[in-house]
Amino acid sequence: MIPETLSIVERQLLVNQYKILSKITDQSDEYEVKIEILENGYTEQYYEIFEVDTEEIPIEICEETSQILNMYRRINNALESFSEEEKEILDLETIKFEGFDAHVDSHYYYMNFMVKRMNLWREYKSEYLNSHSPFSLLKYRKMLEYQNYLLDNDQYDLNKEDLKCMIELLNSSKKIISVAV
Repeated sequence: MIPETLSIVERQLLVNQYKILSKITDQSDEYEVKIEILENGYTEQYYEIFEVDTEEIPIEICEETSQILNMYRRINNALESFSEEEKEILDLETIKFEGFDAHVDSHYYYMNFMVKRMNLWREYKSEYLNSHSPFSLLKYRKMLEYQNYLLDNDQYDLNKEDLKCMIELLNSSKKIISVAV
């Protein structure tokens, strides 16, 4: 979002930056125009100064994305200690991490940045993480509620019963949604 107004201090800081850039690059004419816009406070021309195309992602979405990825790391760590028989008993497809819907969910873009650029949650680096489903976030939020309940009760390691409860919680939610539709 392009600001409608800037303080004198903000304008001066930007002018100083553009003066430096005009001296060290071959785009001095472009920077001279930006300097003039800022020095004179031509607010209608601020779109020339601010080239950012997207809105900020709110801190709540960033934090929730990190919580979801941490939750899945906990789930994957728990699964490593299970035998193949224990895994087969569970309906792991129900709780599988599918990513986020890139068309409607800014969680996707933050997750993509964290995984691909920040090199965090490396386990997803080679995965296709566009779920193409607006329901994936609803699923993760249900699972987060249960995980937060466990954490609030000082249970930090997930066991088979915990995963079974998450699966049952999601399956019961699906039944409610299908009845409502």
